Amino acid sequence: MTGQNASHTPESPKPTPEPAAANGPTAQLVANRRSTIIQLIIVAVIGALLGGLITGGFAFANRSRSGSAAGDSNAGTVAAAGTSTGANDACSTTFDVVASVNQWGSLAQQLGGKCANVTSLINSTAADPHDYEATAADMAKLAKADIVVLNGAGYDGWAEKAQFDTSRQTIVNVGDLMGITATEEHEHEHEEGSEEGHHHHHHGSTNPHLWFSPEAVLKAADAINAAYTSKAGEGTDTAATAQRHFNEWNGEYANFVALVNQARAKNVKRTYAATESIISYLLDYLGAEDHTPAAYTNAMNSEAEPSAADLKAAIDIVSGDEVDILVVNPQEMGGFAQKLNDAAVSSHKTIISATEQLPENQSTLLGWLTLIAKQAIATDTTNGYFLTQDVKDRTLSDYEGEWQSVYPYLTDGTLDTVMEAKAKKGDMTAAEYKQYYDTGYKTDVEKISIKGDQMSFTRGGQTATATYKYDGYRILDYAKGNRGVRYLFTAVGDVPEGAPKVVQFSDHGIAPGKSAHFHIFMGDSSQEETLKEMDNWPTYYPASLSAEEVATEMLAH
Repeated sequence: MTGQNASHTPESPKPTPEPAAANGPTAQLVANRRSTIIQLIIVAVIGALLGGLITGGFAFANRSRSGSAAGDSNAGTVAAAGTSTGANDACSTTFDVVASVNQWGSLAQQLGGKCANVTSLINSTAADPHDYEATAADMAKLAKADIVVLNGAGYDGWAEKAQFDTSRQTIVNVGDLMGITATEEHEHEHEEGSEEGHHHHHHGSTNPHLWFSPEAVLKAADAINAAYTSKAGEGTDTAATAQRHFNEWNGEYANFVALVNQARAKNVKRTYAATESIISYLLDYLGAEDHTPAAYTNAMNSEAEPSAADLKAAIDIVSGDEVDILVVNPQEMGGFAQKLNDAAVSSHKTIISATEQLPENQSTLLGWLTLIAKQAIATDTTNGYFLTQDVKDRTLSDYEGEWQSVYPYLTDGTLDTVMEAKAKKGDMTAAEYKQYYDTGYKTDVEKISIKGDQMSFTRGGQTATATYKYDGYRILDYAKGNRGVRYLFTAVGDVPEGAPKVVQFSDHGIAPGKSAHFHIFMGDSSQEETLKEMDNWPTYYPASLSAEEVATEMLAH
């Protein structure tokens, strides 16, 4: 801990827990503050529910400009993290914080902002925590830190063996906060001779993946905030900075709760199977039902491998109508897990991929949990969250009509109000949004007319018409974590100059239905090559709308 301002880029997680008694002074502070924090959260949650903040606190790493919803209307809306950047952080005191894993390290960084210099010893999905062997340098960092954040529950036992000085250090152990400790059953064993040489890890009856528990995340956040306040001293600028970040985080947590409660209000019920119980805490919180055969789960959680009969039972469940989702851990994809994955792919089931460490494209723990929750709830089709099995074929009749490009309205200033509205919600200025959409909307095709199986394209007063056949659909996965569907059509017969050979529609729809507007991808090579286009998605609205009506529709959308 130092008395000088530290320059450190804050990440974005979330807080609100009570530390274990072993944390010394922090425990008493939390006891005094607990009722106030609970009231704050209740008020925030109620406010979120009444205000309909279903997506307001969805915290993501900055989304890729080219990989958003592949041409959908979201495609330039860079989601704001919902927390301050730390530019206004006042830190007369700074802390050295060491976390065993980056899931908890990201939370500590978000809550501390520039006042916390956070090091996560395991900081990449390329590292397998079950194989991790701490170095002398790791143990030294743990011993020297002002604040240490551990997962506990036997997950990072190597870190718990460090030589801590509890008279000087504050230790936040999430397993202790939750009353979950390692059992003799919980151990990591590495079987080099198992199927395909894959390592198995065994947790017995203990599920140590506590960062997927909303309750554990809430408790951890509170404990970390209490540690910052206690060490900085109440009334200091550092304590005030930490409290501000904590309050912002609580607002994001309220949005997360609102998202879940809205799904419950709509009676969204999901069933799932899992190659391992990595996100079961979160899925239980969502009210999802685990239909993984118990024999398969028990085998994977112990030293035994599932029998042929148990594996077949699991594959049959994944392939049938009993489950909506298969959950896989890409860090633990052995032969058995891969067989279930293959069954989900062949039966067009939704697959949720959840790593153990915070993925590189996610900056906050709560943002990551919110993303997975949206993927599991899968009812926000417009923004790219849907079940794979709900996607259906469509015909060209869904896009029939006369359509006008919106690009002229972007260049002549008609859509400036739309860009200004995006700037208020996103993380770019109106001018930056306009530049972004200039790339996205740009086209020389002023009008498109669709009737029957024919499409006509008008450029500079010249119209070219071709006949098109349906070529199926493709589901595209985006770096942000959402998805999009493109419906493909290929020209047949003689194709005149000016008519594209391949056309792909994206309009947020995943089943038959009349399109209100669409984004179109056009190419002269192949469907596969055209699928690679992510930056340019000319957008069309009905030709009957005036410029002002198009702008109004966009604002509403």
